[in-house]
Amino acid sequence: MLESLDVASVEPYAGGWDYQWAEATARFAVDPDRPGNDRIVDLDQAPAGKDGCVRFEADVRLLRPAGSEGNRKLLFVVANRGLLGGVPFSAGAPVEFGSTGPLHPGDGFLLERGWTIAWCGWQWDVLRRPGVVGLTAPEAEVEPGWTRIEWRADVPHADHPLSDSSFLFTFADYPTIDIDDEQAMLTSRTAPDGERTVLPRSTWRFTDATHVALDGGFQPFHWYELVYRTNRAPVVGTGLLAVRDLVSHLRKGPLDHALGYGVSQSGRFLRQLLWEGLNVDEDGEAVFDGVLAHIAGGRRGEFNQRYAQPSLTHVIGWSNLPPFDSSGLLDRQRSLGGVPKTMFVNTAWEYWRGDGALVHVHPETGGDLPEDPDARTYLVAGTDHIGAMPLKDSMPTANPVHHLDLSPVLRALFVDLDQWACEGIEPPSSQVPRWNDGTASWRTDVLERFGHVPTPDPEVLNVTRPVDLGPDAERGVGRWPLRLGGPLAPVVADVDEDGNEVAGIRLPALAAPVAAFTGWNPRVHVDGLPDVLYEFVGSRLPFPPGRPTLAERYRDREGYAAAARHAADALVAGRFLLEADRDWAVADALRAYDEARK
Repeated sequence: MLESLDVASVEPYAGGWDYQWAEATARFAVDPDRPGNDRIVDLDQAPAGKDGCVRFEADVRLLRPAGSEGNRKLLFVVANRGLLGGVPFSAGAPVEFGSTGPLHPGDGFLLERGWTIAWCGWQWDVLRRPGVVGLTAPEAEVEPGWTRIEWRADVPHADHPLSDSSFLFTFADYPTIDIDDEQAMLTSRTAPDGERTVLPRSTWRFTDATHVALDGGFQPFHWYELVYRTNRAPVVGTGLLAVRDLVSHLRKGPLDHALGYGVSQSGRFLRQLLWEGLNVDEDGEAVFDGVLAHIAGGRRGEFNQRYAQPSLTHVIGWSNLPPFDSSGLLDRQRSLGGVPKTMFVNTAWEYWRGDGALVHVHPETGGDLPEDPDARTYLVAGTDHIGAMPLKDSMPTANPVHHLDLSPVLRALFVDLDQWACEGIEPPSSQVPRWNDGTASWRTDVLERFGHVPTPDPEVLNVTRPVDLGPDAERGVGRWPLRLGGPLAPVVADVDEDGNEVAGIRLPALAAPVAAFTGWNPRVHVDGLPDVLYEFVGSRLPFPPGRPTLAERYRDREGYAAAARHAADALVAGRFLLEADRDWAVADALRAYDEARK
C-alpha cells in the first residue's frame, strides 16, 4: 500500500493550460504475505519492519487540472527507462528525455479533455536524479548467484559496465563477487540467435568489480554475453507494486477511471503486470480500467526475477516464456477479477522480430487463435518501432529508412479504448494478419517478393524460441547460460503487388501507395558477417519492376493529395483516425510522396 505521498513542489503549468505540475516521492509499505504481493520474487527475503512490511520509495510526477476535477480520469504513463518522454498523444511536442521541468504540452490533446496524467518510478536500476523517475528497491538477503549481461554496439569499445548501460543510458550495476572468477564465461555471436562462441578466459578480464574488458576491444555488430556471479539482489518486482499502489491511491480520490499506457519496454511492463494478476490492489479493487500496450510485441521482460535487468534491450530470456497470446496473458487476472479492457498495438517491426504475431496466433503452428473478449490487437501496417524520429537516419542500414508517423492512429485508438473501458462502447475489431482471410504469410515467403532490393539472410532472421531457464525458474531464479528450443511461428502480414502489407491499419501512404514500406531493414553489409536485421527500423523501397510509377498512378501532387484524403476518410469511418486529425495524416502522406519522388 501507499504509506505516504510527500509532495516536494507544485507549480503552475505553462502554455496557457489551467494545470499544475507536481513532483513528489511515494513511500510504500507492503506485506510479503498478502495476496498479489506474494508473487513478487524475493520480497519475503527483504528486511521488514516490526509490522512485517517491506518499505521502498519512488519518484512521482503529476500533471493535473488546477481548480477543478477535470474529466475525473487518470492516464498513468509507464516511464521508459525512467524518462517521461513528453505529454502522451500530443502533436507538435518535442520528445523530452531528461527534462528537469514541466513537459511541453504540444497541442494539449489530453489537457483539453481534462485528463490527469501521472508517472511513477518503477525501475530499480535507473539512477535517480533530476529529469527521471526512479525507484529505490529493497535488497534481498540471499546467497550470491549467477546472472548475465548482454550487449551489442555499432562501434568498437574497450570495456563494458556490468549493467545494460550504453552510450544512451547509464544504469546501476550488478558487481561481480570475484574479479578473478575462473568460472565466469564470456561468449560472442554474430546474429541475435546465432551460435555462441566461448572466448578464452585469458583474453578477457574484470578490470574492477563493475567493468569487463576484452583483448582488442569489443567489436561492432557482435552480441556479447557475460555470465558471472553477483551478490546484489534488488527486489525488482517492487516496481510492479509501486505502479499498482500509486494508481490505486490516486483513483480513490476524485477520479472515477484509470487507464495505463506504455510504449516498448513500458508496454512489456504492462503485459507483465497483467500476467502477474496485479491489476487488483490489496483490497481486491481494480487498478486500471483499460490498458494500451504499444509496440510491446508478444513479450514481457525482466521485471520480477532475481538479478533482473528491466532495462535490457536484447531480451532473449525471461521474455521468451509463454504465454504470448492475449487470452493466456489474462488468465490469472481473469481468475482474480479486475480484467481491464486491453489494446495491443504493434508495428510491422515487432512481427518481423518474430514475436508480434504470437499475441494472436498459436506459437507452434502459427494458426489463428480466437479473439479474447477483453482484448483487441492492431498492426499498423508497414510501420516500425522508432516511427518518425530522425535518429534512424544515422543508423547503418542497407536500405533507406522511412518516417511514417502512426501517432494520429494511436490517438484514435486511445479514444476508442477510453470509450470501451469507461463507457462500454465496443472498439473496432482487431486488425491483424490472419490465415482465414488470406492476409497472413511466412517471413521467408514475403522476402521472396523483394528480389530487387537488399534483404536479410533468412537463416539469421530474429526468432522467438522457448527457453529453459533451469529448475528454479518458476520462483524467478534463472540458470545461465539459458537453453534455447526451436523457433516459434514467425507469422507476418502478406504483401500486395507493390510490396505493402495487406493486413492491419493502413496509413494513407500505404492505402494510396507512394513506395513499399516494410517493418524490416537489413544492417549494412559487413564482409564476414551475416546480413541480419537491424534493430527497430523498416525500409522505404521502390515499387517492384513493372509496377505503375507515381506519375502513372496520381498524375501530380494534387492528384496524390486527393487520393490521400480519400484514404484518410476511410480511416475516419473505421474509427482509426479522428476527424480533427485528418489533415495531419494527409500531410504525413504528402511528406512520404515528396520523399519518394526525390
